[in-house]
Amino acid sequence: MGRTESATLVDGTIRFAMRFSLGFHKSIDNRYNPLFPTANCILSEDAFGHTGAGGSLGFADPRARMSFGYAMNQMGGGMTDERAGALVDATYRALGYRSNESGSWA
Repeated sequence: MGRTESATLVDGTIRFAMRFSLGFHKSIDNRYNPLFPTANCILSEDAFGHTGAGGSLGFADPRARMSFGYAMNQMGGGMTDERAGALVDATYRALGYRSNESGSWA
């Protein structure tokens, strides 16, 4: 489930870059896409999960031995959420990961 099976520069449904394993989202980095700079869900390369309507997020990261779930009390405007992203980033930093510049936490 952690292996990337497909990656697109422009997903046919949501219109921005996406990566998928079999049935799950992989790390999504659109920070440098001028049309969707906040459409991100930056995870480690081993992680897999899914974003949801309004910005909810759930994923597992077997190497980090963690799972993560985020549901908010007010829906955001899209499929990804800056609040969830900030929590994910803080979680990976707390676990000792140092950089997400490559598009996934390392």
